[in-house]
Amino acid sequence: MIGALNEGKVKAPWIIDGYCNSEIFDAYVENVLVPVFKPGQTIVLDNASFYKSARTKNLIENIGCKILFLPPYSPDLNPIEKF
Repeated sequence: MIGALNEGKVKAPWIIDGYCNSEIFDAYVENVLVPVFKPGQTIVLDNASFYKSARTKNLIENIGCKILFLPPYSPDLNPIEKF
């Protein structure tokens, strides 16, 4: 499952079968995440390599959002890990 927190609630859940990669994550961002977030919001991501494609960055920045990458090995700083 890929998901996002927005306003303290799980939003934009997307169930995938198997592992995630850049292509799958970019499709999620474009089709599921973009409609939920508003300009000026920050999208917090861990350091999975598939989050770091140029396409992901462009999709997020084109809607006026910022990306904040968490430090490596810090699931305790990622609010979605509590769900």
